[in-house]
Amino acid sequence: MKNDNRPIGIFDSGLGGLTVVASLKNLMPSEDIIYLGDTARVPYGDKSPENICRFAVQDAAFLARKGVKMIIVACNTVSSIAMDKLGEKFKDIHIVGVLEAGVRACLAEKASSIAVIGTNATVKSDAYRRNIHAVNPAVKVTSIPCPLFVPIVEEGLVQHPISDAAVELYLSPLKKNPPEILLLACTHYPLLQEALRKYFEGSRLKIVDSATACAKFAEEFIREKGISASEHGNGSERYFVTDMPASFLRQAKRFLGRELDSFEKVSLDTN
Repeated sequence: MKNDNRPIGIFDSGLGGLTVVASLKNLMPSEDIIYLGDTARVPYGDKSPENICRFAVQDAAFLARKGVKMIIVACNTVSSIAMDKLGEKFKDIHIVGVLEAGVRACLAEKASSIAVIGTNATVKSDAYRRNIHAVNPAVKVTSIPCPLFVPIVEEGLVQHPISDAAVELYLSPLKKNPPEILLLACTHYPLLQEALRKYFEGSRLKIVDSATACAKFAEEFIREKGISASEHGNGSERYFVTDMPASFLRQAKRFLGRELDSFEKVSLDTN
């Protein structure tokens, strides 16, 4: 089988998609990765569908110009709203998203009840419920927007009492009768797993992390398509952002689980 040593492109509205990078590098260390975080326009979750689609096409176009062999949409908002548009615009590039991966992971558990938590735009799109019910309409799906979770994570407050208060604020309706699965439909949310597990302690609720699910899905996809990189040690990593807030490096370390060696600021209008 011929190897494909072109890089994998991954984009997100900000830095949450670095959780997908971390998982994918653990699974496929030989793959070269190019990551784009649209930090100038984060979050996408409160934008209109029209703007989300426009941003998604610009993000994907940037990665396409870098010669990637596939694009992983590590943004749940884009994955919920703009995948059809991306498929139309980039017919020659494999594109996979966190939504499909998260849905597959949930359905594999054969659960009868699933709670989906995500941004306002992700929940409003109803994409997770529709995709789950397309396969198994008997599953009870509850969707809850948790807009404060992203800023809590980005401010480094995941172990602060404010994170516990936000979990209580949004998820108290689930406390007495928890679902079998809690799907984290935002790549920021894995950093809140400790608070979520503590809140539902004693229940049989299982947390499904869409970032980890996406990395596993991408690995399977790459191997099935025969486009794996040759086994040449650790692949390279290049990181691009559209803005550099003062807290960028600290935030990146939280999501990636290690220091970020280097990155470059770009403009999506000219690069």
